[in-house]
Amino acid sequence: MDKIDKIIEVILSEAQAKADQILQRADHEIVRKRSETKVEIEKINLLTDQTIKSEQETMQIRTESLIETGLRQKRLEQRQCLIEEVIDLALLKFSSQSNQEKIKLYSDLIQAKGIKSGEISLNKAEQDLLEPLLTKLGSEFSAGAIADISGGLIVKHDRIEENLSLDLIIRDNRAKLSVIVANNLFPEI
Repeated sequence: MDKIDKIIEVILSEAQAKADQILQRADHEIVRKRSETKVEIEKINLLTDQTIKSEQETMQIRTESLIETGLRQKRLEQRQCLIEEVIDLALLKFSSQSNQEKIKLYSDLIQAKGIKSGEISLNKAEQDLLEPLLTKLGSEFSAGAIADISGGLIVKHDRIEENLSLDLIIRDNRAKLSVIVANNLFPEI
């Protein structure tokens, strides 16, 4: 997991500028919407008489509240999209790691699970990692079938299939990763 955290840290720095741009656009949209709302409210005020004024003020407050709520929702959606993008970039960034880094990560994953032997299955693109990984793990491990995963590995041992694919690791930890990314990109929340 340390590798994923390191990858996320690298991506966070790259994503911060993008986050700032998205937040700036959202802020400009809020200012524009407020300006449009103010203009519309002034037009309504000019056309109404004193008896309707009380109702108009109530409607104004409701309208502004609805607009603010809508804008906050839009901003939250944009932030969530950015968080998802950062996590997806972390997965993509993994593929650019060196073979030695991947082998170490895979070996660490197996050791963290306490697996002592089994068949190792990697995806088609990472088959060149299999022999060095098996050498590192020892003779208790052997090559398995090609796995249909984007990264990571699957280990079959003792009639158990351990899915250590990156997709599953990210999916199982997405909530935790989302919080970490959000705290780093949007510390003011």
